[in-house]
Amino acid sequence: MNIKEKIAQIIQYVGGKDNVTNAWHCITRLRFELKDNHKIDEDAIKKMDGVLGTAFAKDQFQIVIGVGVDKYYEELVSQLGLDANGPVEADGSEKRKDFATWFMDVVSGIFGPLVPAIAGAGMIKGLMGGLVALGVITNTTDTYRVIDMLASGVFSFLPFFIAASAAKKFRTSQYLAIAIASIIMYPTMVSAAQAGEISAFMLFGFVPVPVFNYTGSVIPIIFGVWGLSYIHKWVDKVVPTAAKTVVVPTITLFIAGLFTLLVVGPVGIYCGKGLAWVIGSLFAVSPTLAGIVMGAIRPVSILVGMHHAMTPIALENFATLGYDQLMPMMFIANLSIVGAAAACYFKAGSQQEKQIVGSSVISGILGITEPALFGVLTKYKKAFAAATIGSTVGSAFIGTFGVRLFGYITSSVFSIPAYIGPWFGYAAIGWIMAFGVSFGLSYVFVVKMDTEKKAPEDNRTEDGAAAEEGFLAEIGAPAKGVVVPMKEIKDDVFSGGVLGVCVGVDPKEGRIAAPYDGKIVQVADTLHAIGIQAGPVEMVIHVGIDTVDMKGDGFESKVKVGQMVRKGEELLLVDLKKIADAGHPATVIVAVTNTHEFSEVRQAVTGVVEIGDTLLEVRR
Repeated sequence: MNIKEKIAQIIQYVGGKDNVTNAWHCITRLRFELKDNHKIDEDAIKKMDGVLGTAFAKDQFQIVIGVGVDKYYEELVSQLGLDANGPVEADGSEKRKDFATWFMDVVSGIFGPLVPAIAGAGMIKGLMGGLVALGVITNTTDTYRVIDMLASGVFSFLPFFIAASAAKKFRTSQYLAIAIASIIMYPTMVSAAQAGEISAFMLFGFVPVPVFNYTGSVIPIIFGVWGLSYIHKWVDKVVPTAAKTVVVPTITLFIAGLFTLLVVGPVGIYCGKGLAWVIGSLFAVSPTLAGIVMGAIRPVSILVGMHHAMTPIALENFATLGYDQLMPMMFIANLSIVGAAAACYFKAGSQQEKQIVGSSVISGILGITEPALFGVLTKYKKAFAAATIGSTVGSAFIGTFGVRLFGYITSSVFSIPAYIGPWFGYAAIGWIMAFGVSFGLSYVFVVKMDTEKKAPEDNRTEDGAAAEEGFLAEIGAPAKGVVVPMKEIKDDVFSGGVLGVCVGVDPKEGRIAAPYDGKIVQVADTLHAIGIQAGPVEMVIHVGIDTVDMKGDGFESKVKVGQMVRKGEELLLVDLKKIADAGHPATVIVAVTNTHEFSEVRQAVTGVVEIGDTLLEVRR
């Protein structure tokens, strides 16, 4: 299947073209903003060749592809008919987001495509900085100046790169966005800021235009292009068609330029300094504590796709301090993920599993950790915990000794030369600690998955997912009550087995719990049904007969899509009296929707059950 066919399937599985509000990508993931997340067929997407995994980050759905994601995105844009340079069309169905969610989405969407440029330049800059610190070279020679131009150009004129990328994210004119960057980067502004003689230009003699050095800044241009997207759209609507070619860009540039200089540019400068101050204060209080905090949150931030949120802070540090201590901790986290995944290689129970783990380890060494995270550590939960501990320990160590970088680089084995300098020894010890701790803990605590030799009842992964051979799953009762055989369920869809083999429970109380360890893949908007992926078993927990008519009244969800749950963990709180008053049977049904994939699915018990008692048996 080629990329064109895969993208066509992906569009279908995310609910169709009409369900896509926006789409963009980072270095490894396709990212979607959808009108209705319940329309996603996440299981089908995961089974596709070339898809490494999926994730949810608040309102954002992510499909992990790997380093070739840009080719998928090009085809996605083509099939969706998106105009990357056109104005954003407002959609009344779009969900409102809090500022933090909006900012995280924006940062991840903007910086992903920029990584090659800033990573390449950062590698050169970091290596040169390390050699200068060691005294191997000096920064006064022409050779240094030439190489420094190669490295520093990207960072000095970073607003231009961000403007181009932000225009795609906000779907506005890319060239007008670059024009906004040229306004704040014009020598008149930069020179005045560097001279420090005035704090503002007086527009029309009385309107103060604050003077700042926007060189290397991040947040001001993001805000500026965001403002441009709305101004451009408004101007385009009010200007007659005959005058659009000249009048629209003229008015847009004038208004958006002033808006950036007077409002969002200064606000962005202070926001950037504020973010840097927060992190700097943490280091000032205790570099060790800073390492503990950053090391602990880094693996999970990668998992949910929010790791790019640290990029503006790191770049702000490079611009103002000349160095950064966050980037080394990012490398530590990557090594911890690789170490934990490497240990799982020795715990894999099949050659195919070893190949998956081995390839993810190699990818992680090269700086792409998503395959290890989604393909290995989300399956072996103790290994993920080991990676987090290793990241915390290693980051605390290098934080204590002040390990730093002098340029933005990718966190891979190729970045090691950039650490050459006074802190190299401490960095190397931190790398060994991170890899060693995560590998050791993962090796000790992850149970070996021997799919060929273990008895059926022991043949499970840490998620409760059973191995492919000799499989026997015991699905628990989701509620306390009396068992209702499939044929006696008062709904033809269920009693007829249309959705697969199922069993019901007439509940005695309103607490509905997970019948098995797994992942929440669907929560009905009326809250009466929940889908769970438990290894190879796909199941639906359906509360009541025709309770969809209640539109959620009397139902309270305790979980969300993408969440991992354990057997017995609370899923819903249900008001049984409201269900009865509405005239509906309250039968809680557990249906194995992919029954056809197993040799046998059968009812395991009769009479009264407690939550967690075996209700269904599934045999491979």
